[in-house]
Amino acid sequence: MKPLDRHYLSLQFKYQIFMKHGAEFQSFFEGIMEKVFTDFQKIKPLGNAGDGGNDGYRKKSGIYYQVYAPNTPKINEPKAADKLKKDFQKLKDKWGEITKIKEYYFVFNDQYSGSVIPLESAISTLEAQNPDKAFRLFLAKNLEEVFFQLSESDMLDLGFNIDQRQAISNAFSYLENIEKEFDKENLTFAKILLDGIKEIIIAIDNDALSLEYEILECRYLQKTEKIDEAKKRYEDISTRFPENSRPLLYLAEIYLNDYDFEKNYEFLEKAKRIDANSWLLSLEQLLRTIYLGEKIEGNKIDENTFPDDPKIKASFFRIYGLVLENNGDKINAERFINTAIHLNPDRLSNYIAQLTLLESRLLSCREATLRQRLAQELLAGLTIVENKFFVYGGIGSRNRADLNAKKLSVFLVLENIAEFESVCKDTFELLMDCYFNVQIDQKLVRVLQYVSLPDDKLNQLLEYILNSSKNISEDLSKVLIFKFLSTRSVG
Repeated sequence: MKPLDRHYLSLQFKYQIFMKHGAEFQSFFEGIMEKVFTDFQKIKPLGNAGDGGNDGYRKKSGIYYQVYAPNTPKINEPKAADKLKKDFQKLKDKWGEITKIKEYYFVFNDQYSGSVIPLESAISTLEAQNPDKAFRLFLAKNLEEVFFQLSESDMLDLGFNIDQRQAISNAFSYLENIEKEFDKENLTFAKILLDGIKEIIIAIDNDALSLEYEILECRYLQKTEKIDEAKKRYEDISTRFPENSRPLLYLAEIYLNDYDFEKNYEFLEKAKRIDANSWLLSLEQLLRTIYLGEKIEGNKIDENTFPDDPKIKASFFRIYGLVLENNGDKINAERFINTAIHLNPDRLSNYIAQLTLLESRLLSCREATLRQRLAQELLAGLTIVENKFFVYGGIGSRNRADLNAKKLSVFLVLENIAEFESVCKDTFELLMDCYFNVQIDQKLVRVLQYVSLPDDKLNQLLEYILNSSKNISEDLSKVLIFKFLSTRSVG
């Protein structure tokens, strides 16, 4: 097989892994196994009796397979571990006398995220209880290894092909899946996906595809606080792809977050000369207007001008929702944020915006009973968001610190000093992992007002600031001087 053909086929296989769930994935698995192992026999569930924990087996070898392919593997890892043990017990009870069980494979579509402690623990438990049997996980990478034992004609029979156009289409679809993981802020998994397709992207050698991939790499760098590296990469991309405005617009956003309005304007103008009708240009111009403190009249916001793509439209609804809240139009602010969530229910930033509305109302409220109710409502909202997104395990430090800041508002109102101090300390550690800019400066001021730093943490903070190219605010300078004098006084 030619190396390029193998890359095309590997890409198609990976795409199928991400697109197929439940019964569809099971059929995919069975099709491959039947081609590779002539003695593989799939088992059709029989009414309420089901399959007895056996989705397929190789009778003479005593090798059994049970398949589990949830829509979101990360969320369902504990459930998978429980299913592994229960299904084996069913298998042992119903199939043990038909053919001796020598090996038991739990086929789990992990989407290349790898094994996890709950599954490994379940395997260890079964091994201890059944020393005469072998237990193994069968993950996406294992199925791919089996797949490449097929002949090219068998692969074609299963619907695969070596058409470059199809490979490019599949690659773009694969990159769209990475975009979805970015929306969830599932950065760990997004990096696995990026690394998994890099070699294939290089082999396909398509400029448009390479551009999309490189931009995603840079966005990952941004989200993981490697801002200086992201800047260099965006600048390099903009030089090699001078007809595309997006690298310039992402650079403009970086400088806007640094409050470097001159550089921000420079990159916006360069991008405008390339594509004046870009939706991303409109979004970045809107953000610049907000950062500059310029007034945006609510009655001039025209929803009909928002782009048609639901995910893009959601971003406009989210940002304008915060504008409307700032203007005092609470009803439309809620409507806009709720619309953003409806259009893109998997994007963390939409929920953070919703929590920001609650926090704003909490901080502006002066009536004691209402403040207590709003604090409880905000705390409940924070819990819902954490339960929805933290399960992925890849949320960046900046977003986690932002959510923590809202918890601080809650615990101050509820006068929960123990929780407040605990969250302050946790937030400090998170901020130390962030690229230093104005937002981080402001959060440090707030946290340092309430937390006492031991010498090692104070030294860590000073080193963190010294390694930054940004000047600190006057407020942060005052807090640091106070902390330093307090430390010397105690010494």
